[in-house]
Amino acid sequence: MISRRNFLKMAGAGPAGLCLPHSSAPAIQTSSPGQAASQSAPKIQAYRRLGKTGIQVSDVGCGAINFFNANVLRYAFDCGVNHFDTAEGYLNTNSEKMLGQALKDVRSKAIITSKYLLRTPADLNRASLIGRVEASLKRLQTDYLDIAMVHSADEPEKLDNGEVIAAFTQLKKEGKARFIGFSTHRPADLLKKALAAGIWEVALFIYHHMEGPAVAPLVAEAGKKGVGLIAMKVFAGGLQGSLKPLVSEKQRYSQAAIRWTLGNPHISACIVTMSTFSHVDEYVAVSGMPLQRGDSPVLSRYRLEAGPHYCRVSCGQCLSACPKGVAVNEILRYAMYFENYGMEKSALELYRRLDPAKKPTVCVSCNGPCEASCPHGLAVKAKLIRSHGLLAA
Repeated sequence: MISRRNFLKMAGAGPAGLCLPHSSAPAIQTSSPGQAASQSAPKIQAYRRLGKTGIQVSDVGCGAINFFNANVLRYAFDCGVNHFDTAEGYLNTNSEKMLGQALKDVRSKAIITSKYLLRTPADLNRASLIGRVEASLKRLQTDYLDIAMVHSADEPEKLDNGEVIAAFTQLKKEGKARFIGFSTHRPADLLKKALAAGIWEVALFIYHHMEGPAVAPLVAEAGKKGVGLIAMKVFAGGLQGSLKPLVSEKQRYSQAAIRWTLGNPHISACIVTMSTFSHVDEYVAVSGMPLQRGDSPVLSRYRLEAGPHYCRVSCGQCLSACPKGVAVNEILRYAMYFENYGMEKSALELYRRLDPAKKPTVCVSCNGPCEASCPHGLAVKAKLIRSHGLLAA
């Protein structure tokens, strides 16, 4: 049996990705065969149908964006987590390598998603995209992805591109991807696109107690039409460790935030970063649980304390007000990664790759029309200048 204290042996089995008939809301299965973690470890308690794909995913999934130990991934699997989300760019491809190492002997029982950024015109090429997926398969030590995604498809035209559609369609036809989808920080626009296009089967999008209510009707519509819906960034900026009134309730907040997200019956799962064994224990313990009596006050306190500081990533209302085209929400998201997610190197690299014309180098002399357009009253100009100072190093 595998435990946190004795984790050198990599054995055990987890829940398989079974295909079941489609229904409009994710069906929940409350048992899991063959788990191999120790009796004291938390176990996944619920599996939900991922839209019309029919895949059964653990309601709490593992985001492999920021970790340094493949054993943590295997521990998550042995606790019943069967859905692992990575991307070719995570840890400079090392995330895929470690995921492949951790799950190679239980591949058929795991559900793996990887994602592909489309930054430049050269990326919008069928052969290039297929080659990138094939390279991921080698790193992951598998011959197929369960879900291949366009990564950060925050501009709807990325999903309309003929070369992109042809590449992902071919990947499905050749069996290199079972299902296709996209991730986005702009769900209001992109979920509409998914519904209109009809070919994108799974959407990974920002959804939490601060930004989720605004898109809840669209989430319901997409869920009823069979799009598999997965929530990310469920901690609403992850500020709980730096807000003094929340420090003593840091764990309670993260668990309450997960429970709130999974309270939407159209959400099949949430993806949370599991960097450590303690993360796995903390997050898996929430599986299958409804909101608890004390959750609402904790979430309300977080909204009160974080409200003046947290840029709602999915908002974007300030973008049209900026006369210089500064990528406000992207820059503040990178700063969030740097300060709150423990992803300093990744944040610096993302900022380095950002078009210099979209950086806030002119903000010092600007009168800040972005602030007047922010519906949440954030000091946008000051935050941009500070973020540039953090990320331009």
